[in-house]
Amino acid sequence: MKYILYILAILFLTGNVNDLVYGQSSYRDTLLTKINITENDSIKAHLLIDVSLSFTQTNPDSATYYALQAKSISDKTDKLMLKVQTANHLGRVYIRKGSYAQALTVFEEALAYVEQLPNNPALKAGTLRGIGNIYFIQYKYDEALSFFDEALENFRLAGDSSGVNLVYGGFANTYFETGEKEFATKYYKKQLQFYIQGGDEMKIGSTSLNLGMLYDTMDSLSLAIDYSEKALEIAERNNALVMMTYPLKVLSSVSNRMENFEQGIDYGQRSLDIAEELGIIYEQKDAHLNISYSYEKLGRFETALEHYKSYKELNDSLLNEDSNTQLAEMRAKYETEKKEQEISVLETENDLQEARIVAVSTSSGLLVTLTLIGIVWFAAKKRREIALLEKDKLIAESKQKLAKEELENSRLREESLQSELTNFALQIVEKNDFLEEVKTEMSGIRSEIRNREALSHINKLGSKIYQNLMLNKDRQEFELKVDQVCEGFYKKLEQRYPELTPQERRLAALLRLNLSSKEISGIMNISPKSVDQGRYRLRKKLTLQKKKNLSLFLNQI
Repeated sequence: MKYILYILAILFLTGNVNDLVYGQSSYRDTLLTKINITENDSIKAHLLIDVSLSFTQTNPDSATYYALQAKSISDKTDKLMLKVQTANHLGRVYIRKGSYAQALTVFEEALAYVEQLPNNPALKAGTLRGIGNIYFIQYKYDEALSFFDEALENFRLAGDSSGVNLVYGGFANTYFETGEKEFATKYYKKQLQFYIQGGDEMKIGSTSLNLGMLYDTMDSLSLAIDYSEKALEIAERNNALVMMTYPLKVLSSVSNRMENFEQGIDYGQRSLDIAEELGIIYEQKDAHLNISYSYEKLGRFETALEHYKSYKELNDSLLNEDSNTQLAEMRAKYETEKKEQEISVLETENDLQEARIVAVSTSSGLLVTLTLIGIVWFAAKKRREIALLEKDKLIAESKQKLAKEELENSRLREESLQSELTNFALQIVEKNDFLEEVKTEMSGIRSEIRNREALSHINKLGSKIYQNLMLNKDRQEFELKVDQVCEGFYKKLEQRYPELTPQERRLAALLRLNLSSKEISGIMNISPKSVDQGRYRLRKKLTLQKKKNLSLFLNQI
């Protein structure tokens, strides 16, 4: 996977990007002015998408910000097409940033909307292609090809030659990674010819870069340099800073292979400087690795070690980024709740102090009054106090009885709901097991079929199965029910063990249902081994002894 990140970086560039948006602040200012004066939601959302596009090569965070604004507007409307368009755009922006899980979530959302729109093959094709790109990123190449096949069919139905060409890029990228370089070269050259005919310079640059990377892996180093230099020239001319990092890294790698290590350092350092300026960790990581190799070959081991340490730190930070973010959110929430509790205590103490002052004042007044009216008043007061105490006692007993009944009813309701959840979970597991079996059998059949039409039907059926597994409404409904039933449990768990991640709390909720690791893996869409590892980490954070039953312990919380 030496070049997979380079290819992924180009996926977004091959979308519908207008050259006008690159490096033209006046154009962006015009868009922002229009946004401020327009009241039409659809127009405003599309203008925000255009602003987002104008930032894709210079400021990925700003691109994300405006894409999220566009989606926020569409979410408040009932316009399905607008919802699909804004979700698809945000998905591509997330891919560009390397936020692949978030990208898949919004593409799934877009697909759910697009299925409600009749006779819109182009919009559906764009969404399917986005999901195919995510599967490509996750190294699931059979699934990626299935979605690309269906996207290609829909683009052809729509008569969208540009869309067809984008799918060619998906095929080329996938064949690149599977080692079928003859097919990859064929599709990249089809793409390049299309963009040359259309005069689309940025896409000529991105496709040239892909060919440069491909020829590098084929040991055609002179062709690799030619295509990469062409891509770099186009990126520099258009001030496409993000795109510049990729040909620079390819040229750094090729220079190292040709034993021109000084030049390898120069290209690598230029790539690193841009990546650091834009805060793109993936590109910083790869640049450090190339530079480290160059210095090592030049015998400058101390400098080589410094760059390798930087590479290692960045690589580790990427692996831990998600879990650290979740932990930070948990800590922030815990600290906020702690402060709220402290404020509540202070308010209670203030109330008590005021009550004491009132009590002292009242006592003084009563003393004067008692002195004036004597024993008769005192006796009457005592009778009233006794009557009031008896009344309070009856009320307290009644409340206690109601509380016991409510507690019992609550316990019975929870037991009933837990039983219902367990049955629901087992149904989901059985269904997903069946679909996985069908998926496995289809993979075997697919490799044996040579007829193109039959293969296309198999791929279409396969993509529907993958969509069913991915957009499992039963699983979503189950998760909602778990959140509702376990709301109190989650609060107690968070109070006692604030260091638990959201994923660990969800695992704890499922373990309360006495589900096995295999059953939980089917529900959470992870491997049984991952569930077992999660159980081990959960026991460790709960400080449970080995002999203590985890499910029993969780049911006692």
